[in-house]
Amino acid sequence: MDTAGQHPADGGAPLALCVIGCGPRGASLVERILANVPALYGDRPLTLHLVDPYPPGAGRTWHTDQPGLLWMNSAADQVTVYPDATVDCAGPPRPGPTTAAWLDGPLHDGAYAARRDQGRYLRRFFAEVTAAAPASVRLHPHRARAVDLRRTDDGRQEVLLDSGRPVRADRVVLAQGHPDVLPEPAPPGLLRIGPGPADPAALERIPPGAPVLARGLGLVFTDCLALLTEGRGGRFVRTPEGPLRYLPSGREPRLYAGSRRGVPLPPKPAPDPAGPSAAEDVARFATAAACRAALDRPGADFDRDLWPLFRAELGWWHYRALFAAAPERTRMTWPDFDAQYAVLVTDPGRLAKLAAAAVPDPADRLDLDRLAAPLAGHTFADSDDLQRRLRAHLVTTLRRRTGPAAGTERALVDALRRTGEVVEELWRAGDLAGTALADALRRLALGTYLSSGPPPLRAAQLLALAEAGIVTFTGPDLRVTADRDAFRATSPAVPGTVHEAAVLLDARLAMPAPDRLADPLLRALWQRGELVPGPGGEGAALPRLDGPALHPVDADGTVHRDRFVLGPAQFPRPGANATALRQTDALARRLLTGG
Repeated sequence: MDTAGQHPADGGAPLALCVIGCGPRGASLVERILANVPALYGDRPLTLHLVDPYPPGAGRTWHTDQPGLLWMNSAADQVTVYPDATVDCAGPPRPGPTTAAWLDGPLHDGAYAARRDQGRYLRRFFAEVTAAAPASVRLHPHRARAVDLRRTDDGRQEVLLDSGRPVRADRVVLAQGHPDVLPEPAPPGLLRIGPGPADPAALERIPPGAPVLARGLGLVFTDCLALLTEGRGGRFVRTPEGPLRYLPSGREPRLYAGSRRGVPLPPKPAPDPAGPSAAEDVARFATAAACRAALDRPGADFDRDLWPLFRAELGWWHYRALFAAAPERTRMTWPDFDAQYAVLVTDPGRLAKLAAAAVPDPADRLDLDRLAAPLAGHTFADSDDLQRRLRAHLVTTLRRRTGPAAGTERALVDALRRTGEVVEELWRAGDLAGTALADALRRLALGTYLSSGPPPLRAAQLLALAEAGIVTFTGPDLRVTADRDAFRATSPAVPGTVHEAAVLLDARLAMPAPDRLADPLLRALWQRGELVPGPGGEGAALPRLDGPALHPVDADGTVHRDRFVLGPAQFPRPGANATALRQTDALARRLLTGG
């Protein structure tokens, strides 16, 4: 059943659109709406409401008054919000600079912008595109928070703002980005911070020298660590031998940190100055066409029919880079290996035998299971044993991602990006849904882990902090309990070891249950059943949508065709036919035409 009928513009009245959330995704959508108006809507009046309590363009995550110690984890020359001529979309292109070109100055670790500088770039983008809006478009920015969304008797929608003012619209887009989580109370006398992005004000409440349990070893942990060390006067210096050494200020806490995997995110591989050519930067085996052919088989199953294609894709790019960078570590020529590999793509067992015959050192072979869980199956005698293993793991990871072996690591990360884009394309086209989509998201979660890490310098700093005793690792499958006296952290991999602290730093971007959402609008929609979990959704992470049209489907199966959910996405890459920009262009055109 559909709830949306004809919009008032069909009878000549002005069409009113409302975009809730005007960070990068919302700002990109606004740019695409304005770019498509002349061709699709002519000079008819159009009202565009933009609702966000934060400055438009930058939004909550990229606000410009955050500390300069908080960096992006994508290289600034690989970030844009401008749809260049490579973007395969129906709307007109709008070429523009990358973040690096716009900043035109020194970058952290040679490649990465501070998040506040990315916010400046995004605000400039928004100001530029709205200044050039067609005269027929009336823009109404609302520096307010949307608290509810209701239907009116005349078939339109009403967005209620925390200012008390209602906004009426015919079509509404939810583009709030990653959801914040309501804080969970701690027992009296204990302090709990998070989950959610690093909060400088909350971190200031941690006393110097205090033991802190940290749950999560990803990007939030990296940000918190910078604020709690350099942000408190500590310094990193380069030793004569090369590695970093940390000089404490005495104001740092002592962090006991763990996670499900028990190891930090691997850093981004050192960039390739040449970069892949346009001809090379495409999938070879896990193409959209090959995946569609597999999905067309009777009883198609993602794990059985599609995952071998994706696994082969990742392996091919890994081995291609290995043969190019270190042919002395192989036993055959690349043309011979390539020819045999192409024949065996759908036979994982024989591919593994080929790799063993061609690459003698197991450490040089692609082992996705080992990469996904480096500590799986290991038990440690005590905490000291674990620290030695983790520091060695960090040294090895840094060497592989910044030294001569970086080419294979970079190739794997690029291949993971390509396969993710293929999954996105299949989903947008309606070819991947239900259980197959859930299986794809589960399988490709490995890509997030391997490709979303911090800049290499941050990983080197973490190693220095571990060697200085500022950071102690707690092990995999971290378990945290609490009573009136303390939070306690244990890991089954380190039997008998318990770490205690009065402070818990929940350094995660958690996927909350609907009733834990901080956003009052999203919380209301989930509680009324107007948003429900989609395939593979965890908590309120992924609502059920009506395929690539992005319409939410409610608990009764109703498709809300005048509502759209534009979820978060990675920043588009320049010159790469970015999926995120194709998506916002398609959505903009649906908003304007009702298609």
